[in-house]
Amino acid sequence: MALFYFTRRMLVSLHIGGWVKDVDQPVNRWVLAHQDPFWQGVSQAFYWWGSTPGMTITMLIISALLCWVAGSLWPLLTVAVTAAGSVLLTITLKASLHVVRPIGVPGGPAPPGSYSFPSGHTMNAAALIGIAVYLAVVYGLRRYAYLLGSLAALFVLAMGASRIYMAHHWVSDVVVGLLIGAGWAAIVAIAHYYFAPRPLRRRPRGVQVPPTAMG
Repeated sequence: MALFYFTRRMLVSLHIGGWVKDVDQPVNRWVLAHQDPFWQGVSQAFYWWGSTPGMTITMLIISALLCWVAGSLWPLLTVAVTAAGSVLLTITLKASLHVVRPIGVPGGPAPPGSYSFPSGHTMNAAALIGIAVYLAVVYGLRRYAYLLGSLAALFVLAMGASRIYMAHHWVSDVVVGLLIGAGWAAIVAIAHYYFAPRPLRRRPRGVQVPPTAMG
């Protein structure tokens, strides 16, 4: 609820125009004046990684590992629902708001032809990587929750920063994409928590179950 509340506040600010003048345009000018070949290469790598082929391959690998650990297809189903909802939200918001993209970096890759708001790369990364971390914790990696959460946050922030650095998106596109993506991941995680079967706890080898406990 908090994520969607801040998203609404951001949309109000954009409608008024203050955010565009105070943040979006100054950051875009700074980015265009501070291009570096190394960071351009890093940004382009994240651009491919966050594209449909890159994220599809990444999530198929993660889903396969989670399904193997869980002994269930629930992780794959949960990831599929998250991906479908995130893509639908991205398409709907872009088509309804019609925000024009920045012009891109001179001499660099041209921005895609779609509308700018919100950043699909950032939204999908936040939703998919967020739900992947939740599933990993639920299905056995609870002791690594903080580490996984930190790595996921760094990945999503780097994805968003790369979109700004390539001048393919405004800061507002990335911020709202991150908020909505994380909010959608939270909704799917709550639904999974209440409706998916609880993972079975495997008992250590050599531990005998008392006959009374077996019924």
